[in-house]
Amino acid sequence: MAEIEFDDVVKRYPDGFEAVKHMYLEIRDGELIVLVGPSGCGKSTALRMIAGLEDITEGDLKIGGEVVNDLAPKDRDIAMVFQNYALYPHMSVRENMGFALKLRKEKPEDINRRVTEAAKILDLEPHLDRKPANLSGGQRQRVAMGRAIVREPRAFLMDEPLSNLDAKLRVEMRAAVSRLQQRLGTTTVYVTHDQTEAMTLGERVAVMRAGILQQVASPKELYENPKNLFVAGFIGSPAMNFFAGHIDAETIKTPMGAIPLDDDLRRRLEQHGSGARAVIVGIRPEDFEDAQFAPEGHRGWTFDASIELTESMGSEIYAHFDFEETDQIEAEELRELQEDAGTADVPQSGTSGHAVARVDANSGVRAGAKSQLWLDVRKLHLFDPSDGSSMTRKKEAATTPA
Repeated sequence: MAEIEFDDVVKRYPDGFEAVKHMYLEIRDGELIVLVGPSGCGKSTALRMIAGLEDITEGDLKIGGEVVNDLAPKDRDIAMVFQNYALYPHMSVRENMGFALKLRKEKPEDINRRVTEAAKILDLEPHLDRKPANLSGGQRQRVAMGRAIVREPRAFLMDEPLSNLDAKLRVEMRAAVSRLQQRLGTTTVYVTHDQTEAMTLGERVAVMRAGILQQVASPKELYENPKNLFVAGFIGSPAMNFFAGHIDAETIKTPMGAIPLDDDLRRRLEQHGSGARAVIVGIRPEDFEDAQFAPEGHRGWTFDASIELTESMGSEIYAHFDFEETDQIEAEELRELQEDAGTADVPQSGTSGHAVARVDANSGVRAGAKSQLWLDVRKLHLFDPSDGSSMTRKKEAATTPA
């Protein structure tokens, strides 16, 4: 069994900096879980603590129910795949994959059998006698994975293994990692800063920020029911749009106009009290549409937008539009999210607002013209400006503690 459990784990360096803060996380046997977050959030440190490459300051780390805080890396039966392939250039693919088994003095016939089986899984059979210099980046990374597979460990730890590959290869290798995990059923902890990679790979995704675990849930749950403003802004591409808003009776006043308050949304808001109040409004680009292509039978709201820029993606169009923002969004979480993700990824707040809508590929929206956009009012996300917590999260959907 290879359940992995963080029980109030803290990693504190000698200068007092806490890279991981009171982390509670249970990783199920045979599960592929992804740790994701911006640079410096503590995800790689957490992975290295599982491997035994980082000491644990406080708390317990358990593998298969056994506390392994003081167990040497070689005794944990864990295999790691790194961003750098770290292959021996003078060895063939076959020799690279079987080298760890050779060091363990396994029988040559057993080594050959396990290398051949791994090569078949990874489609490396034609390349077993080639040297790493004669392989593509994707092939080299598959060799690195094969080296881990032949060990038949209790768990795989993958630290941004696809970061060095180009975009097309990353897509192919994501699929390869998913197929590999499904076939082997080995517990896998995968670290990345790429939220698209996290959402497509993970059975569950753990979002981290500044050493703190923000939310652990399925990709669908994270996307539809983010726990707070940080998770909402970090998950999704293009990123969620944010606006200053004010709840007033039956509407939410925003820079785009007064958006009618959906009945289901109102009921969820009532759990946080009643009456007028300031909020941060979050809208995903895909919850907009060109009014001419608005789905029938869905309650929505239309408004005029000044289109600044359009990006044709083939199957859809990204329409960037401007509006006058009179209120400054003052949430600390939003400012930190912008710093973590970069201003190109998270819409900025301020006196001049900007948003992105994802509309039908047949839409006639064009830069420099006004267009009528439609908004699905059921999909609004509202956040408390004081702490960034979601005020509209569906409580019944929040089944995973984080």
